[in-house]
Order: sequence, then C-alpha cells, then structure tokens
Amino acid sequence: MTTCAPELATRYLIPRVNVVDQGEHVVVEAELPGVSKSDLSLEVKDGELTLIGKRSNAKHEGQYIMRERALADFRRVFTLSKAIDPTRINAQMQDGLLTVTLQKAEHVKPRKINVN
Repeated sequence: MTTCAPELATRYLIPRVNVVDQGEHVVVEAELPGVSKSDLSLEVKDGELTLIGKRSNAKHEGQYIMRERALADFRRVFTLSKAIDPTRINAQMQDGLLTVTLQKAEHVKPRKINVN
C-alpha cells in the first residue's frame, strides 16, 4: 500500500472550466466539487475576473489508506475582453458547478437599423 501525503502539504488547483459565447453574453462554468459558497470569492479588477477559494476536507478518524481528494486552494484568472460589461456579471453555485454569466457591453451587441 502507498502512504498518504502529509496533512500540511499545500496544493493549488486550477478548476476545469467551459467558456461559451451565447450571443448577448458569455458563460463560464467552473467545476468546484466540495467547495462551499462561503469558501468562494469572485473579483473583477483591472480587466480580469479572478476565482479564488478553497476546498476543505471532512475530518476522519484513522489513517488514510488512499487519499486523492486533498485539502486544496484554487485560483483561476480570466482576462476580460473589452466586449464584456464588468458591471453586469452574475454568478450562481449549484451542485459543485459555478456558473458566471458575463453580459456583453451594449456597443458590441448587434442592433437592427431601420431604413426609411
């Protein structure tokens, strides 16, 4: 059998994401299993969207035989296009999936022009 990693080892994770352009907005979906809303932070600053957080492990009595889900901090930074309106960003967390909706700025959305 293999031994477990030391309890105090620091690990940084980069969450897996999907980024989808849906016309009027862009959606970022990040896999964050085991992360609670209280351990998650989203920040927009200087044209970047930053996801920061940590995953805590449940405490178990005894010695681990195998441990693949360790305590971990994560951070992921996305550079925002000028097409994104940084004041119109919404986020939801459900079942370990963070969904961030980035609205596009009005000046980049297609508009219909009436011909007289």
